[in-house]
Amino acid sequence: MFVVATATYPPDKAAEVTKKFLKGAEKPLPSFIKPGHILTAPGGELGIKVLAIYDIDDAKFKEGVKELAKRYVPFYDVEGFRYSSEVMMSTTEAIPLLGT
Repeated sequence: MFVVATATYPPDKAAEVTKKFLKGAEKPLPSFIKPGHILTAPGGELGIKVLAIYDIDDAKFKEGVKELAKRYVPFYDVEGFRYSSEVMMSTTEAIPLLGT
């Protein structure tokens, strides 16, 4: 399963966010979390928007979600920073749930 994390922050905080991101990236993710893509774009009224996709081993999913959440804590003191995450499935995982 996947966790898709969305973060937004004001453009004037880009340097501060980048510094925290690079510091956090020094610690590798556990082997049961495979990073997909980290994408960024102007977010309009939201400032800068970042979308990160992580593939977490099903057997360690709960542990993986906790690990990812810990990685976002250092950003909480950045004024205007907002973060949310959601669990998503690939179509291969989702189609059998439809009973087809």
